[in-house]
Amino acid sequence: MRVRKELLGAGAVVLAALTAFVFPGLGRAATDPTPVPTPVPAATPCMTGPTRSGDAPTAPGTPEVVSVLMNTAELRWAPAADPDGIACYEVMEEAGGLLKLRATFQFPLATEGTVTLPFPPYGVASETHTLYVRAVDTKGVPGPLSEPVTVTVYNDVLPASPSPSTAPIPPSCHVNYTSTSWQGGMSTSIAVTNTGSRIIPGWHLPFVFPSGGQHVTSGWSAQWTQSGSNVDAQGYEWNRDLAPGQTLYIGFTGTNTGTNPAPAFFSVNGVKCT
Repeated sequence: MRVRKELLGAGAVVLAALTAFVFPGLGRAATDPTPVPTPVPAATPCMTGPTRSGDAPTAPGTPEVVSVLMNTAELRWAPAADPDGIACYEVMEEAGGLLKLRATFQFPLATEGTVTLPFPPYGVASETHTLYVRAVDTKGVPGPLSEPVTVTVYNDVLPASPSPSTAPIPPSCHVNYTSTSWQGGMSTSIAVTNTGSRIIPGWHLPFVFPSGGQHVTSGWSAQWTQSGSNVDAQGYEWNRDLAPGQTLYIGFTGTNTGTNPAPAFFSVNGVKCT
């Protein structure tokens, strides 16, 4: 039996060799003359995962409103610069003292784009949106905001007979922000003054850190919360109301990743402060 198996094995080798010699097409696949395309690398993602440290891009140029059609605005801006390369541009809207992402353009060379904005609520004739552009580099580090541009969206549906109403007088305020920083840390003092003629009840002060590496660790004279780059300070029961002419002194200590720029703007109860 063993001799027979060896003979059969030898015969199979000979048969395979003859097949390859006489019928070369059966011994291997025919060469495909069509070249295999080289895979195109995926585009660099924009702001995926936690923000990494590194040099931030420069601010883009002030956006220019090219056109407005109903609630769609076309913007144009000068490009930002970064040694690591630009991954994308983000169009942000300031709303209630916080920043909302309205559009992302993931083409590094894009300096123009279309942004869709919400219509005003029913019964409101128009709404003005304050927009900024910022660049994000290939390491996920966002740059500072550009100078703002405003876009007004008009309501095409209004009530036939709007009922008259008396709008409350909005608050008026002034904020003085002073921060001392060192390697990896900072200490910040904020003076909030009611410059209006009425009490500001239940005040809260939201603002946005320009750098993704700035974080509040502890604070005083206010209840401090942070989500991403958005920070909010609210009064306690004993200092929740701000009288006309009164100045409230609050502050916090925190950490940073090498840069500690001041926020671009502040607001109290949804109204921007000077």
